[in-house]
Amino acid sequence: MSESISQLFLNLENWKFQQFNPQVGISNPENHAYAIQLQPENRSKNINLESFYNLLEDPQSSKIQALICQIEYENYWNNNNICFGIVLEALCDAYEKLPNLQALFIGDAEQHEYRKSKLATFDIRPILEAFPNLQLLKVRGQFYEYLLECETLIHKNLKTLIIETADIDDRNFSQICALELPNLECLELWLGRQLRNETFIIDNLIPIFFGESFPNLAYLGLRSSEFSDLLAENIVRSPIIEHLLVLDLSMGNLSDYGANALLNCPAINQLHTLNISNNCVSEGMVQRLLQLNCQVIADKQEDEMERGCGGSRYSALHE
Repeated sequence: MSESISQLFLNLENWKFQQFNPQVGISNPENHAYAIQLQPENRSKNINLESFYNLLEDPQSSKIQALICQIEYENYWNNNNICFGIVLEALCDAYEKLPNLQALFIGDAEQHEYRKSKLATFDIRPILEAFPNLQLLKVRGQFYEYLLECETLIHKNLKTLIIETADIDDRNFSQICALELPNLECLELWLGRQLRNETFIIDNLIPIFFGESFPNLAYLGLRSSEFSDLLAENIVRSPIIEHLLVLDLSMGNLSDYGANALLNCPAINQLHTLNISNNCVSEGMVQRLLQLNCQVIADKQEDEMERGCGGSRYSALHE
C-alpha cells in the first residue's frame, strides 16, 4: 500500500517535466518529458509549429521518450476545429525522427477541472499506427465534432490511455470501448454530458467489465459521469473488480446509493485505491468507506440538493 499510483502505472509523472528551449537544447532525454507549446498564427488557419521543428532538429531528439504537445486555443479565431489536426499530421510525419517515443500528450494546453475544452480532437488512429511502440497516450479536448476512426484498431504496446474531455458523443465512446489493446493496464475515460442513454453506456462498457477488450486492465477511471451510481452497480457485479488495483469514479454524481454498492462488495478491499472524490456522497457514508481495507480518496463531496437531484443531477465538471 506504500506505493503511489504513479509507481504502479505508466504515466507522464514517470518523467520530469521540461519545457523545451531551443537555446538550451535537449539533455537527459531518457528522464525528461519535453513540452512544446503550439500556438495559432494570428488570424490565419495555420498553427505555428516552429517549436516542434526546433525540437526535431536537436541532435538528441531521436532519444526522446516522452513528449507533451500543448495546443493553445485561447483567442483562436474560430480555428479550434483544425489545430489538433495540424499538430497530429506533423507528429505522424515525424515518426522516423522519434523512434524512442513511449509517451505522448496531445491536446488542450490548459487543464481546468470545471471548464469544457473547445479544442476539437481528430482521428487518433494515425498516431497509434505511426508509433507502434507507444506505451502512453493522453488526449485532452472535445470528442464530438469529428469521428475518431479508431474502432477495432489493434495496438499491442499501449499500456495507458487517458481521454480527458467534457464532451464525448456516442460514436466516439463506442470506438474507444471497441479498441483492441491487449497490454492496456490503465484506462481513464471522462464521460461528460453528451452520453444520455444508460443502456447504451453499459452495453459498450461490458467488454471492458468482462476483460474482453483490455484483459490486463488494472486501473479503471470512469470520471465526470452523469451515471456514476449505475457504473458503480455494474462494476461491482462484473469480473473486472477482481483484477483492479485502482477504481476512479471521481468528478461524477455518485450518491450514497452507488457508494453503498461499493461498500458491500468484498472485492473492493482488494483495491490499492478507490477514488470517489468530487461527488455527492454524504459524510456518514464517506466515514464508512474510509474503513475499507484500501486507500479511499473521498474529498470535495457536495450535497445532492445543491448539485441537483433526480434526473437533473449532473457531474462536477458541469457545475
